[in-house]
Amino acid sequence: MSDTGGIGSYMGIWTELDKFIEKMFYLTNGKQVVLWGYGLSGFFIQHLFSRANRKIEYIVDDNSMNPKIPIMRSCEMSDITPDIYMIILSEERDIEKERFLSERGFIEGYHYIYARKYLYIDIGSQDLWKNISYYEYLENKFDADIVERKFVDKMENPKKDALNYSPGMGYPLMDVLDNFVFRSEDAVFDFGCGKGGALLLFQKSGVQKLAGVEYDKPLYDILLDNYRKMGLSAENIINGDAALIRSELDDYNYFFMYNPFQGETFRQVIDNIEQSWKKKKRHITFIYSGPYCHKEVVAHGIFKLSKQIYTDYSIRNVNIYTIEG
Repeated sequence: MSDTGGIGSYMGIWTELDKFIEKMFYLTNGKQVVLWGYGLSGFFIQHLFSRANRKIEYIVDDNSMNPKIPIMRSCEMSDITPDIYMIILSEERDIEKERFLSERGFIEGYHYIYARKYLYIDIGSQDLWKNISYYEYLENKFDADIVERKFVDKMENPKKDALNYSPGMGYPLMDVLDNFVFRSEDAVFDFGCGKGGALLLFQKSGVQKLAGVEYDKPLYDILLDNYRKMGLSAENIINGDAALIRSELDDYNYFFMYNPFQGETFRQVIDNIEQSWKKKKRHITFIYSGPYCHKEVVAHGIFKLSKQIYTDYSIRNVNIYTIEG
């Protein structure tokens, strides 16, 4: 077994993304930062700045109607100058924007960048640039398959209480994980781990020992293919029924779900965690995104809702439960 709990060395998979972030922050040193474009890539860039406690002064988008974010229109930018402003364009190449900036003395690579080009030009065809996100970066670099959803009616012999596969947007999970300080001895088990994306983000947050279970065999096979392409081992990831995972839980103190199932499977999983705790007393943390079954969790009596974290997931709150050791 590897020293990373069966998944193997992973830090190298993030190298180009980490370099991109470092270069982007360097270019914005001492400048007013303008994020132009507030689609999915724009959300992610804002997330990166927020994680680093850096500020984006202005967001520009002629189409966004988000009332909670102070958004400018491009017509309000007529007086910008390259000695003060650094522009990050989050969307695809736009000749009109380039002309607008060139007329005001902005030079690409010095005073403005296309974030997608800046990240992906060295790791993939320009014709295949995807949005910037944790998962789409891995897809572009490794030809992985993480983002595409899979509905229950397309699954292979799903259990009656199974739900659709969705990886979420990635960055909301990182925002959740930033609430934790993981120790070298911490270990995470992911119920309904799908194509493996969440486990990779736990690793990026410093967790060394991870495992999971996925019931749908085609999803599990995609996970194996993803990890093979990244040079990672998936020896502790199980293709099976989450309700039947019992003794394997004893080695883990963090458990994670992104709403993979409800009903009897959920109740049995919670009971299995409780039985594991009774057999091997330890402090347990349960991170539950999409907490439809909150009542089933607290009904056991030993799980205490210790924190709710507001996120950009479709179900906004991620519930954190603890069991004292």
